[in-house]
Amino acid sequence: MSDILDEALNQSFINPSRVFDGKELAPYTEGSRLLLMQIRSDEDSSAYFVWAFIYLHILLKENRKEAISLAWNNELFKEKLLDWIGTKSETDREKATEICSQMVEEAARARVEVIPNPLESPEGKA
Repeated sequence: MSDILDEALNQSFINPSRVFDGKELAPYTEGSRLLLMQIRSDEDSSAYFVWAFIYLHILLKENRKEAISLAWNNELFKEKLLDWIGTKSETDREKATEICSQMVEEAARARVEVIPNPLESPEGKA
């Protein structure tokens, strides 16, 4: 196999594309995490977080500029989110929760811990 094909195959295992209700979601990144922090508060329910997560990642895939703009207009984001989930069912919410959980868990597993270099002296000890 060529290197390009190997890389594409490996990437599909690391970052599989997700689809909800026929719409592809953008990958969960540090950038989308920042946008999520803009649109949520500690008082929000877990159901709100799930729907906001899914909706934001669909928007990021379809229209990145609109997603960014909405993240800084909390009331408009919530209004559009409520319009969007108006036709969704409990089954949709369960599927959305599963996708959201998988994407967050995959991102958490992808983090790495830096192992200190044993040849470097600890700070303050020369």
